Amino acid sequence: MAIIGASTDPTKIGGRPLQQSLELGYDGPIYPVNPKAEIVQGLPAFKTVGDVPGPVDLAVIAVPAKGVMLAIEACAEKRVSLAVILSAGFAEHGEAGLAEQDQILDMARAADMRLIGPNSMGGLSLESRFSATFTAQNMHEGKGWPNLGSVSIASQSGFVGSQLMVLLRERGIGVAKWVATGNQCDVDVAECVQHLAEDKITRVIIVYLEGASDGARLIRAFDTARQNKKPVVILKVGSSDLGARAAISHTASLVGGDRVYGAVFRQCNVYRAGSLEELIDVVAACDAGPIPRGTGLGVATASGGIGVILADEAEVLDFDLPELGDEAQARIHEAAPLTTTVNPVDMGTMQFFHMAMEELLADEAYGTIIAAIGHFGFLAAPMDLFLSRMEEYRSQHPDRFIALSTNMTEERRGSFQRLGIFVCEDPGWALKASAVARDIFMGFEASPPDPPPQIPSMELSPGRLAGGEKAAKEIKNGIGIPIAPDRLVQSATEAQAAADELDGPVVLKIASADIQHKSDLGGVITGLRPGSDISDAYEAIMTNVIEARPDAAIDGVLVSPMIEGGTETILGVSHDPVFGPVVMFGLGGVFVEIMDDTALGIAPFGLDKARTMIHETRGAAVLKGARGGRPADIDALAQAIAQLSVFAYDNREIISSIDINPLIVLPQGQGVVAVDGLILQQPETGEHHG
Repeated sequence: MAIIGASTDPTKIGGRPLQQSLELGYDGPIYPVNPKAEIVQGLPAFKTVGDVPGPVDLAVIAVPAKGVMLAIEACAEKRVSLAVILSAGFAEHGEAGLAEQDQILDMARAADMRLIGPNSMGGLSLESRFSATFTAQNMHEGKGWPNLGSVSIASQSGFVGSQLMVLLRERGIGVAKWVATGNQCDVDVAECVQHLAEDKITRVIIVYLEGASDGARLIRAFDTARQNKKPVVILKVGSSDLGARAAISHTASLVGGDRVYGAVFRQCNVYRAGSLEELIDVVAACDAGPIPRGTGLGVATASGGIGVILADEAEVLDFDLPELGDEAQARIHEAAPLTTTVNPVDMGTMQFFHMAMEELLADEAYGTIIAAIGHFGFLAAPMDLFLSRMEEYRSQHPDRFIALSTNMTEERRGSFQRLGIFVCEDPGWALKASAVARDIFMGFEASPPDPPPQIPSMELSPGRLAGGEKAAKEIKNGIGIPIAPDRLVQSATEAQAAADELDGPVVLKIASADIQHKSDLGGVITGLRPGSDISDAYEAIMTNVIEARPDAAIDGVLVSPMIEGGTETILGVSHDPVFGPVVMFGLGGVFVEIMDDTALGIAPFGLDKARTMIHETRGAAVLKGARGGRPADIDALAQAIAQLSVFAYDNREIISSIDINPLIVLPQGQGVVAVDGLILQQPETGEHHG
């Protein structure tokens, strides 16, 4: 490791990586580079990295921004594998800084050298005992580094990443590796997650993310973590317009739609925390060791009130509270007659509290056990007894998940955590974090995602998409989504004849590739039953559209049968700049427009994901047959959603968006029918629609 800009003052930015690596006991060679000093912190210094006699794997660059270019040039000549640029003043400061950052990246790529940063706080490996960072947490009063553990952190922000490491330290949770990517002109958070997902010592991965530039790479990293059964807990910021602007100015990130990120996390079994506090609680639960299993919850409390709090939370979090067996209750009553032993088990005091834990642990019905003792954790003698008993019980039940909600000294908390017991002060948060850990690990045990369905190959072209609604419907029919039949007419007489031929209620719609939202212009008339004056309806549509859009090229009017007896839904595809095609599903009408009741999926995906999207919406109850209604054909709907995801992905280079509104879901066994549709091309290929 070479430190370019190494300072003789261990408190300065250039001095900290060297001082910290020496403090941690790094046993590899360290080469301080400082042209003004012969000795730096007890080690011989070199004027340039080129003067270093041996190979350099890692260079830490801690010089002012104006000196970074020369440092990178010297590293390239030295064939350095990785440079960590702590220096700021690049893309985060505007166009001039971005141009210089791009030059640095070009130089590095030409030399086959990877970069972390610039504007990075660097990285740290407590496993390998080296520092390439200037974080100051080892300088905290009365504090030092976290213990070596199995939690690793990948963060875009150096300060937030450091704060996360401090919060873990204060909870007694060990850390393995830590990295802050900064502007991530080369190595980004996704690559770091990929590395940690494959890393032997890392069991739980923390991510702080402002924005990703390569959505596919991020998804691959999350998938690797899922395959290796490593929980990923993420704090994703930039959800508001103001937050997104701050993220761009801070790390020059490309921030995609926040709802899309949420869909990615759900699809990849990644848990998104709402705060630093929640994130640390969930990580602590995941890192405890044993895995919470099933819905059976056993509760032991020192207070009936806390038992009620936990019982209320259990119902919300999908936990059951099976009663303790009669013999177990009798044994507890014999020793402590005033206890409430059903479940929650309210012991009232700490004197016999260990008995409740012993009986709950002996019953396999309880996949999760929580002991809630509040401030009793500060009682020295009872807690010493409880700790010794829990050491005994843990050896007898090494695979049982135990949460302890209490206030206690830092030293005693560490003792419980070393036993693999999750410790959290707030009982409700303790139970919620336990539920999140349970759900994450259940996600690992679920069957792998099913493959996307096969659809007929279809090459699109601007000409193919320029044919209006009729062409768009033909495309959807070609990929396996049934469409409502229609007739294109160009006179009132033809419209009447087409309606008579269809022999039932019909819908008339303007046919124009220049008009996307037909209803807004009076271009749609529905519910025209036999005997209606179809000619008048035709003339009304033509008059409305010509007055509203005299510039539009009009092909005529489409006459279609009116589909009755089904449920209106909407399917859509939008092109996210980070993740590509994103499929949206929701119920039609007020559910979409007023309640914003939609679900998203990143294309392509299979039937399982499509069904999950359907059931994520509140409107799914309507499809299932709410209030005695007839169930809709959910299987056919899922098939249509999955097929659309494949079509959108296959044509991601040409399609900007797709809208199928409405897609009528007929009663169970009768399928679905697309009634209207819109396809927009990417701007660079010309904006045709249908």
